[in-house]
Amino acid sequence: MERQFAILVIIDIVESTKFIETVGDVKAAQAMRLYDRIFRGLLIKWSGVEIDKTDGALLIFETMREALQYTTEYHKLVEHHLGLKSRVGIHAGHVMMSTNHAHFVSRGAKPVEVEGVQKHIAARIMSLAGPGQTLLSKRAGEYASSVRAGLMIRDIGQWRLKGVRAPITVYVISWDQSRMKPPKETSKVKLITPPKLTPEERRRRFFWRWLAPYLVLILGREYLMILALFEQAGLIPHLYLDAMSRGVSAIISFIHGLFYF
Repeated sequence: MERQFAILVIIDIVESTKFIETVGDVKAAQAMRLYDRIFRGLLIKWSGVEIDKTDGALLIFETMREALQYTTEYHKLVEHHLGLKSRVGIHAGHVMMSTNHAHFVSRGAKPVEVEGVQKHIAARIMSLAGPGQTLLSKRAGEYASSVRAGLMIRDIGQWRLKGVRAPITVYVISWDQSRMKPPKETSKVKLITPPKLTPEERRRRFFWRWLAPYLVLILGREYLMILALFEQAGLIPHLYLDAMSRGVSAIISFIHGLFYF
């Protein structure tokens, strides 16, 4: 048994059981056969190694660049050829690796075994990902930031993973802006610290929290002033609109006073 540093990638089809129930065993088996050719063919292209496969698959790469190129093409091909969404978790850390005897391999055992908490962290991160997303641990995300080659990457906050003592910062990476949204919590992964806002999100929050209410006050005052003129002319019932207009104007003047001295 040997301790090695590895880049762990776990891939999975979203709602695969529902897909099998919908199309039936025969069509599902044909689709999964194509899926296997896709993810295994890409391993040859990007120098990855398949360690294990059940519903999902555990893969290992030597470099983060190859792992990112693999997962990007993997998402695109699975969606294009199968019409299915997949999810990916990437983590980097030291794992315990061992090989099985050829006799056991001939009986169906895996050639290489990977054990350790890092494998479980990668699985938890993958389980958090939404359809079409690739999520990374902090270590993997920092590594990916230097080799992402045009991909967008974003910190999506600190999360507590079931069975893992310390919270972990998680990143999302993609070529597609629509895939960059923070995922929803699961029963095994909970959000501890919300993600930092992007400049666009800060501008949007400022508009809706501060600027929009102020504009509503301005428009409301003008509307009340017009109605007050109709009220004074006796065209509408007396509703004290002039007083309300002065009240709104006082609020606006107070807001001005907060920003202008």
